[in-house]
Formats: sequence, structure tokens, C-alpha cells
Amino acid sequence: MGGEEISAVGELAGGAGAARAVEPGHGEDGHGTPTHCLNCGCELQGDYCHCCGQRGEVHFTIGGLVHDIVHGVLHLDGKFWRTLPMLAWKPGQLTREYVAGKRARYISPIAFYLFTVVAMFALVVSADQVNVGDDVNLGAAVEPAASVEEQRERVEDLEQTLAEMEGDDYPGASGARAGVATSLAVARRQLEEMETGNTVIASDEDGDVKVTSNLSDDSEFLEPLRQGIEEAQENPALFFYKVQTKAYKLSWLLIPLSLPFMWLLFPFSRRHSLYKHAVFVTYSISFMMLLVLNIGLWTWLGAEFVGIVFAVFYAPFHLYRQLKGAYELGRLSALLRTTLLSIFAWMVLGIFIGLMFALGAWG
Repeated sequence: MGGEEISAVGELAGGAGAARAVEPGHGEDGHGTPTHCLNCGCELQGDYCHCCGQRGEVHFTIGGLVHDIVHGVLHLDGKFWRTLPMLAWKPGQLTREYVAGKRARYISPIAFYLFTVVAMFALVVSADQVNVGDDVNLGAAVEPAASVEEQRERVEDLEQTLAEMEGDDYPGASGARAGVATSLAVARRQLEEMETGNTVIASDEDGDVKVTSNLSDDSEFLEPLRQGIEEAQENPALFFYKVQTKAYKLSWLLIPLSLPFMWLLFPFSRRHSLYKHAVFVTYSISFMMLLVLNIGLWTWLGAEFVGIVFAVFYAPFHLYRQLKGAYELGRLSALLRTTLLSIFAWMVLGIFIGLMFALGAWG
């Protein structure tokens, strides 16, 4: 959920709270057990209105309002705490029950996936050491370009990148913008020194610092990619920022990339539909992201080795339990498919990373 959407939720919640506070009969005084729904007026026959579904008893306190905000933004209600232990220890049963239609108790796989994506990338961004100020460390020191014209192009590219980043709202975007702004300041200073003749340009053995690539210069279609490769070598920190942004925004691609490999585990099977594979993959990837968060927690506690060892051993065990339970397999069949799925998972991750690097180079 973006910053604008979160702000909108907050404004709506605040507006609703203010409206309830001033509405006649909805103040702090005189609230007994309602006999009719406060939303539609239907006579109550239970805890929830059978006409509109609203709860019969509604809160009129600040604590209740805060609960509504947390629930609306993060969906951290009872479903979350029922889904999490099932996903951690009985993932096969969770997948099987959700596919069978038993969904009232659990968070949907997509909702859980979105939560873990935001949480994981917040951790990744917070782990980046981006220092704002004159001594910003945004990666390796970048040498000035080979000519004044190329340095001017570098400045223009950084200016364009900074302008494009103004609309970014993912976790840590403000810190990344500060880092790129500092890189821009350095590039401008280098350009000024080059124009005044007060700088020395480093060169290689042939006296040429221009970065080259194996892509043909005659291909107009590949020209943006060639330029992206050159920029990545000149400013790797900026390139990795772009890759990180692409990965955050396009992380949902992991699901469709995984589906063909799931089909290979059960080729031509009529018992297991593509929908079932999608539910399996979404819950499975969500849990693997939770393992990454677990590693981050242990790293924060100064014992990252514990988190890594736990993830290395529990990840394949979790795949085994989910496969065995979701598809009702025997032990040997589940074990063989777990081995294949582990290989497929690394292949999917490699494809995804390669795609993100290509998109980052393409701009």
C-alpha cells in the first residue's frame, strides 16, 4: 500500500471518527446494547446485522479507532494470528483448506503475500547504509567521465533519475533520494572541475576510460540496454537502487514465473488445477520471505548465524510438509518432488534476479 493510500485511509478513518463524535445519539453518553443496526436500522438477531453485515455493538473510543486503522492498513486481526502458525507448521493443511473453500479463518494468500513483500523490502532498505550529508557512502567512488560532454550527460541522467524518484513511495525511498541527490552533487562538482581544468581524469592502460560492452552499436533496440550497462559500471550504487526498486514493484512476478515449474511436478494431472498451484506458490513464497525477515531479526540481535542456519534447514522441510499436505502425497513422492521443487525455486529466483538486472539496465 502506497503512502498516498495510507494517508487516504488515515483521513477516512479520522473523518469517520469525527462524524460519529458529532452525530446525534452517537456521543460518549447513553450507549447501551443496541437493538437495531446503527448502519441500516435492521433489527438485530445476533452479534452481526443480517442485512448489512455490520457488527451490532460498535466502539466509541480512541482505542477502538486505532484498532480500526491498524486493521484497515495492515489487516493484523485474528485471521493473521490464525494464518501465521498454520503457514509455519501446517502449510499443506492451510493450502488444502483454502483451495477447498474454508477461508473464513485465514488471510488470503495474496493479502499475506503483499504484507510479507512490504515487510521484507522495508528490512532490505533499512539494512542499506545510506548516510545523508557531505560524506554519503552510496557505493564505490565514481571517477569522472572521459570528457566534459560525457560528464554533462552523466549529470543530466542523475537529474532525470532524481526527478523520476520523486514519485516513489516504497519504504526507504526518501533515503535513496538523498543518496542520489548527493551523487548528483558530486557529478556536478566534477563537471565544474573539468570545465575549469582543475581535475585529472583517471585512465586505463590504453589511456581510455570509456566503458564498452559486447552489444552492437548498430542496434537501436539494444542501445538503451548498452547505455544502461555503461551507467551501471560508472555508478553501481545508482544501478542497484534501480534494481531494488524494480524488484519491490514487480515482486509479484515470482508467482507466474513459478507456475510452469509447479505444473512440471504434476504434468497432465487433472486433480491439481493451476489455481491450486497458484495458492501453493503464493503461500510458499510468503513463508520464504518470512524466513528472510527472521534472518534480519537475528542479524539485528547480533546472531545472524542462527537465523541463516534455521532458514537453510527449515526451508526444504517446509516445502516438504506443504507439498505432502497440500497434494496428499506419500513420503517418497513428496521427498522426490521437494528435491525437484528446491531446484526449481533457485531457477525461478535466478530468472527473476536476471530480469530485474535487465530492467534496471534498461532504465
